[in-house]
Amino acid sequence: MAPVVLFVPGFWEGPSVFNKVTSLLEADGIATEVAELPSTGKTSPGNPTMKDDIAAVGNHIEGVLETGNDALLVLHSAGGFLGSEAMQGLDKKSRGEEPGVVGIVFLAGAVFPEGYEHQPLPFAVVEGGASHCAQPEVLLFGDLQEDEKAQWLAALKPQPAQGWDDTVRYTGWKDVPSTYLICEGDNALPVPLQEQLASLAGSTIERCSAGHLPMLSQPGAVVDVIKSFLARV
Repeated sequence: MAPVVLFVPGFWEGPSVFNKVTSLLEADGIATEVAELPSTGKTSPGNPTMKDDIAAVGNHIEGVLETGNDALLVLHSAGGFLGSEAMQGLDKKSRGEEPGVVGIVFLAGAVFPEGYEHQPLPFAVVEGGASHCAQPEVLLFGDLQEDEKAQWLAALKPQPAQGWDDTVRYTGWKDVPSTYLICEGDNALPVPLQEQLASLAGSTIERCSAGHLPMLSQPGAVVDVIKSFLARV
């Protein structure tokens, strides 16, 4: 049985950004699930923190594995470091004959080494207790048609301003194979930075011309990368 494909979103976007991709995969009989970050849509103080997001994703991974299925993680943007830490102890190598995480597909994913202390995002603006993406029409949705861009701009949610200054304690990409989809039209993460992150993770590199959210503008390319990975595991 093919692994369940579990998607983890980045900041501000929420799970619905994956709807096009999950529909295409499920039409081909590939099971999918999408994790939610409890911090998305919340503001400080008293907000869920990065560690709460990691715990929530970890619980979702465990839920998939408890059904008797392996899992392939597809991690977008900040989901790259959240999902990588959330899979601690849940990789296939650690679990032996039990179901486990078999790999990671990064979509313009943020990848950091163990011990890295998170810094404020250079493309975020803080207003009171909320963090928002600066110029999301350019940084996030620059390659979308105007009507779709307006739709997704209206759907963006805040992230809490506090709770992101923690340290990376585990990197799942050390324990499973990974593929990194470099998005060459990305205005948030420059291509040289994506290449550096992919190299850090030891990922196989794939490329597309999409912006920062390839699952919106080029869902077919994302599906092709996922299917290619699944064919190898």
